[in-house]
Amino acid sequence: MSMRHIYSVFMVKAISISAMLLVAIPTFAIRITHGPYICDMDSTSTTIVWFTDKPGLSWVELAEAGGPDHFYGKERNKYFATRRGRKLAADTLHRVRINGLRPDCLYRYRIFTKEMKQWRWNNNITYGDIASSTVYKREPYTFKTYPAGVRDVSFLVLNDIHERATDLKKMCKDIDFSKLDFVLLNGDMSNYVGTSAQIFKGYIDTLVSMCVKYIPVFMCRGNHETRGAFADKLWDFFPTANGEFYRVQHVAGIDFLIIDSGEDKPDNDIEYGEISNFDAYREEQARWLAQLKKDGRIGKYPVVVFCHIPPLLQNWHGCYHLNNTILPELNRMNVSLMLSGHLHRNDYQAPGETMNFPCLVNSNMSYLLCYTKNGRLEVERSEENGKNKKHFIFELKH
Repeated sequence: MSMRHIYSVFMVKAISISAMLLVAIPTFAIRITHGPYICDMDSTSTTIVWFTDKPGLSWVELAEAGGPDHFYGKERNKYFATRRGRKLAADTLHRVRINGLRPDCLYRYRIFTKEMKQWRWNNNITYGDIASSTVYKREPYTFKTYPAGVRDVSFLVLNDIHERATDLKKMCKDIDFSKLDFVLLNGDMSNYVGTSAQIFKGYIDTLVSMCVKYIPVFMCRGNHETRGAFADKLWDFFPTANGEFYRVQHVAGIDFLIIDSGEDKPDNDIEYGEISNFDAYREEQARWLAQLKKDGRIGKYPVVVFCHIPPLLQNWHGCYHLNNTILPELNRMNVSLMLSGHLHRNDYQAPGETMNFPCLVNSNMSYLLCYTKNGRLEVERSEENGKNKKHFIFELKH
């Protein structure tokens, strides 16, 4: 037998074996890879976010806990991921906004994504398997909307984690999340935002495992979240009703004012690659704050401010510009307290002529556990050794 014939026989057998292996390899069904988690919640609405490994059509099934069907009846409300009149079927990131909820009401929910296998033409779509939270958890998840009226509020503030997920989990090991109304991320949870995987691994997956399937997470962007090729996608992970990172988040009788302090260096700094425009952005927020005051949309309730970069610092351009644009508007709002980070150390800025409200700065190795009581905001700050805690009390101004 010639070498050529032997080689031909070998190649035929190899091709046949390869074909058999291809047939034998299973086609994996669509999977939920990250989430769900809750954000942007108020007394009548919320947003639920999750991710899958393949694109698909997504929805949330929702029912009041303890209602007539107790979630197990045939009829459940379905809320789809939509945008401008179209249900979204080509994304792996799924954001479902749910409106028309009852205040102070406990809800059960499940998430679903039906794989979009092929989009041929027009809207001729072939769907595949359905991924559902029921695969991982038989019982539905729950959340409770905020009351329309006033009650005591409790929340946790974290900042400057810089993707230290292990430290984040260790730091929060003694927190009873069932007693909290929300978790506030006060900036620099990332080193920079280069990929979605950084966000998941850096802190989202850890937060999902701890609490944010049941209570909302709010994002106050830090200067490190403005950096990286994926930074412009960050809002998609933490969508807001007004489409901006800066906003008013009202919770049970308190207006939480979230400021986006931007970068800390001049816009023309070589580090920013000619794409920074934060002076104009801070000026935009100053005009927005002035309009809030003019329209009477703030001032009825106590105001607590979240801002990653604390005021009064003069060693960086961003701080100086913040003091000259946003701070004067905040001084006109009877602010009770600002909570900040950025410094990687604990600090306290007392009110004075330049800033007429106090600012408490949290380090990168501690948390702030906050709760209102008898017209005051009490703050428990964990110390860096994890053993001691320091307490602060601030009056809630009206």
